[in-house]
Amino acid sequence: MKSTVTLKDIAKILNVSISTVSKALNNSYEISEETTKKVKELAESLNYIPNDVARSLKSNVTKRIGVIVPNVLDDFFAKIIHAIEREANKLNYKLIICLSNDVLTKEADSVSFLLNGSVDGILISLAEETQNKNNFDHFKNLTNRNFPLVMFDRVSEEITCDKITVNDFEATYDAVKYLVKTNCKHIAFLSTIANTSVGELRTKGYCKALKDELSASPNLINISDYEKFESILGTALQHNKIDGLITADQLSAICAINIIQKKGLHVPNDIAVIGFTDGAIPKYTLPSLTTINQKPEEMGKLAFKTLLKRIQNNDRGIKDIVIETELVKRASTY
Repeated sequence: MKSTVTLKDIAKILNVSISTVSKALNNSYEISEETTKKVKELAESLNYIPNDVARSLKSNVTKRIGVIVPNVLDDFFAKIIHAIEREANKLNYKLIICLSNDVLTKEADSVSFLLNGSVDGILISLAEETQNKNNFDHFKNLTNRNFPLVMFDRVSEEITCDKITVNDFEATYDAVKYLVKTNCKHIAFLSTIANTSVGELRTKGYCKALKDELSASPNLINISDYEKFESILGTALQHNKIDGLITADQLSAICAINIIQKKGLHVPNDIAVIGFTDGAIPKYTLPSLTTINQKPEEMGKLAFKTLLKRIQNNDRGIKDIVIETELVKRASTY
């Protein structure tokens, strides 16, 4: 007796072709719902396990895509992965998720692993160290082989591939303008991601708006270590007149609100606060946090669909898609 069940075994029992069984297991529209149900029920009862390796060797398609992100603790990246998985699941694609932890060598290792026949394409948001060192050597094999690659959020203009980003510069520029309209005159910008492409664009948007709206010098608070967050922000509050604060990420905004109130100041009466990335948590901070919604679900969905077109050779021109953000106004601003 054979130790494993094959498509041929299932086809023989049901008296249908192997092709019919294969299509039914892959939810093909060519197969009726009744037949699909019978095939799946029998496959499950026989403990059928698809031979992905054999299938990929035969078709040169793995039905898997690689996703490399800096971390999964960030609400923004978690939502993007969730959106990618949801879209991939509709077409029976599986995800192989790799974490760079913002380290160049880990990112390079992940690219090498995924390129070695493991996936049909790669989605990636670049590590902070990769961008800081401006080192993209590990992408040469991808571009030389025209391997399907899509970058999202943190991208590099030095790599020729499709890119999905948000309007980081304009979003921060508009956030400053909004605070000015609410009578803020001394607006600071706090960033924990200054060495990333998105961090740089948000800083530039802030500086440009401050110059245009208030003709003021920028007040930049850069923090690389959360262990020193309270000390650095506390010092900034003590030595600078600040009545408005924009942070480059959600966690920083939440921490800032707590520290500001700990210092005996009121949000927003003394200092109004805006943070990047919207989600469930900002609604429940005290006060609730005004955020710049980067629409991670839309980014994840677009990233997958763009990669799929690249895998299927349905897209020839390089795409640079920019998603418009939305200012979600809550109690931390007027």
